[in-house]
Amino acid sequence: MRFPIKITENFLIEPIMHTFGAKADVTFVELEGGKLHVKMGGWFDEQLGIDEIASFAPSSWPWWGGLGVKLHHHGVGVVGSTDGVVNVKLKAPRKVSVALIPVQCEQLWLSLENREGFLEALAAATNLPVSEHSPF
Repeated sequence: MRFPIKITENFLIEPIMHTFGAKADVTFVELEGGKLHVKMGGWFDEQLGIDEIASFAPSSWPWWGGLGVKLHHHGVGVVGSTDGVVNVKLKAPRKVSVALIPVQCEQLWLSLENREGFLEALAAATNLPVSEHSPF
């Protein structure tokens, strides 16, 4: 099941996001075959095992955190908007590649068009409950 990553509708920022590869066909989160696949253009393309997920919750991403693929709090933000954000915490840190550079990741922030649908699908896939709001 594919969930589009939400891209801001700000008329100044949206064209910049698209110029740098954050387009609908290559910017998504997908749950399939026991994997969580997160992709934002050529900047981030990782697959995590569903069994690697410790918890997940609605969250927030501040405007000053920026948009795109961002490093923060031992994690990675794959955010095209400050709306519809979900935080996914991993059971153990792992290496992920951000713009071909390996970084240590303990959690992901994802901005989604359909946050509630994604949380329901992830809960069904992991057999874990949706946690309460996870602050930034």
